Amino acid sequence: MDNTKGNVSLKSRAYNVIKNKIVTCEIMPDSPISEKDLMKEIGVSRTPIREALSSLENENLVKIYPKRGIFAAGITEKDIIDIYTVRESIEPTAAKLAAFFIDEDVLAAFSGVYSSENYSPTFFEHIEMDRQFHTLIAEAGHNDYLSQILLKMYDHNSRIRYRLFKMRVNAARMEQSRLEHLELIECLRNRNP
Repeated sequence: MDNTKGNVSLKSRAYNVIKNKIVTCEIMPDSPISEKDLMKEIGVSRTPIREALSSLENENLVKIYPKRGIFAAGITEKDIIDIYTVRESIEPTAAKLAAFFIDEDVLAAFSGVYSSENYSPTFFEHIEMDRQFHTLIAEAGHNDYLSQILLKMYDHNSRIRYRLFKMRVNAARMEQSRLEHLELIECLRNRNP
């Protein structure tokens, strides 16, 4: 019997649960992470938890300090500047590639959401929709390296938004974002990089 597949799925489950908790700031930046609590909550042994935490450390979402503990990575002003600098540098390339390959039906679905006069999502729905839209653009260009970089940036960007911007995002900012997304959709529809 091959147990490798079962271990991968347990690690994958642990990874997804822990990552979601970190990205949505359910586990706050700089907070300690308890392996025992995660084992109990997720229903897996220590090995998948440790493997997941090791992967998350490689993604700079977790800090592991021997004999001190495991912590969700903090968010510094430098992190914010660095993340937005990377996004500003490579998102135009992703959009340029997506303009040639993006699926019209998928664009129509997003257009339907963003053009609705009843667009009034919660903060969390707004972030999730924004993330789905930007993920679509990142993946539509069929450049795996570019999309991997962007998806990792979006994990960190989501943490910033959940942690720092939640109190600052209001209906006017969400409306501005909605209009910006409609403009992007129109450019993509017109194959205008």
